[in-house]
Amino acid sequence: MKQLLKYTLPCIFLLSLIIACEKEYDSIEIIDDKNINAYIQANKLNVVEYQNSGIYYEVINPGSGTDVEYSDQLPLIFTIKSLDGKYSSLDTFSNSNRYFNFLGYFNPEGVRIGIKEVLKKKSGTIRMIIPSRTAFGRNGAGTIPGNASLDLTVRVLDKNKLPAYEDFTIQKYLAANALTGFTKTASGLYYKIDAPGTGSPISVDSTVKVEYEGKLFNGTIFDKTSTGSPASLGLADVVKGWQEAIPLIKEGGTIRMILPSSLGYGLQGNEGIPAFSALFFNVKVTDVTK
Repeated sequence: MKQLLKYTLPCIFLLSLIIACEKEYDSIEIIDDKNINAYIQANKLNVVEYQNSGIYYEVINPGSGTDVEYSDQLPLIFTIKSLDGKYSSLDTFSNSNRYFNFLGYFNPEGVRIGIKEVLKKKSGTIRMIIPSRTAFGRNGAGTIPGNASLDLTVRVLDKNKLPAYEDFTIQKYLAANALTGFTKTASGLYYKIDAPGTGSPISVDSTVKVEYEGKLFNGTIFDKTSTGSPASLGLADVVKGWQEAIPLIKEGGTIRMILPSSLGYGLQGNEGIPAFSALFFNVKVTDVTK
């Protein structure tokens, strides 16, 4: 018996030591809630929690449109940042801050809930604090870090009222950049002829050689020709805004134009062009053929 106790007592002591050294870690729910409550207090936010979900919200503009459904294709404009400041995306003219598709496809889940269950209406704006567990979880998404709770402000547009919204943003862009002398057409195109040209006239079935630069409203150049290397384009194959604007000048002419998305790449956008984006072009026609 003494021999047995000689080995048993140290083992019991070792087991007790292991148990005592074990550290208990907070659950992600507790961590999220601590981070969010501290953020709300530090920033003095006027938000309320939605049904014990951990999602906090403030309806900035309740909207006046029709009810939102998950099956609706919605144009959304949003800003997003992580509560720890490691991620921030605030440029509403960039690809990462615009969305057009079914609400039910939008991630993160917490935003879908906030729009459908809290905001409820189109043409409204909502701010949401989303815990990481209903955002992008421990893996994050792209440059959004893992376990990041998020602060988002989302504007839900009504696609039937999008032309009026786009015209408003175009007018703001003109004013902000001191652009004057532009003419607006019935289609929503804005243009200014800097040089009418003296060469061959242009029609919608013309093929033109052009030097051009295309920019987003945030100044990003999404396409341009190289110096001395004009592009050859059939006007029948380009976007509607070009088909309308380019025939307003002749060969050798220069024109600036602003296209609403309906005359550009539409609600979906295109590679390098965000959803429902108005576009600024500066174009010089160097040659015209039929």
